[in-house]
Amino acid sequence: MESELIEDAKNGSAEAFDKLMSIHQNEIFKLAYRMLDNRDDALDVVQDTFYRAYRSLKKFRGDSGFRLYLEKIATNLCISRYRRKKIFTEVENIIGLGKSPNWDDSIDADAHKKMISQAMNTLTPRERAAFVLRFEQKLSVGDSAKVMKVTEGTVKTLTHRATEKMRKVLRGKIANF
Repeated sequence: MESELIEDAKNGSAEAFDKLMSIHQNEIFKLAYRMLDNRDDALDVVQDTFYRAYRSLKKFRGDSGFRLYLEKIATNLCISRYRRKKIFTEVENIIGLGKSPNWDDSIDADAHKKMISQAMNTLTPRERAAFVLRFEQKLSVGDSAKVMKVTEGTVKTLTHRATEKMRKVLRGKIANF
């Protein structure tokens, strides 16, 4: 069904493209919001993503899924936006630490969010993108590599670096870490 919508949209059907947007807009919004931690910026990225996808739809060959194509566009837009604005992002569950018994119960939710934001702020835009795609969006290493237009080894390196940087920042703040 989606392939039919894509073909119809390629042939100029605005209705088909609208249906594709309605199918994928929530996932693209979640991705953008997790990377940018700002609703308005995420909405702008969603709008820009679909605008760019529409403009380049005739070039879409279908080698990968349409959602992956959209995620690639959205990720690149988020990285660009982050680089320009140095936007913080919040991660509620870093590799199983978010609500684990390792958290000190005396730390309130606001302090928890601030610590996570500080840890995420130590990451480069590429490390942040790899981290969010792998651990928040639950993409495979291969799909993350396609979205970021890098090798799988690069994704593994970026996620490892991101995890290590965040652990260093959080080490003294989390009991028994």
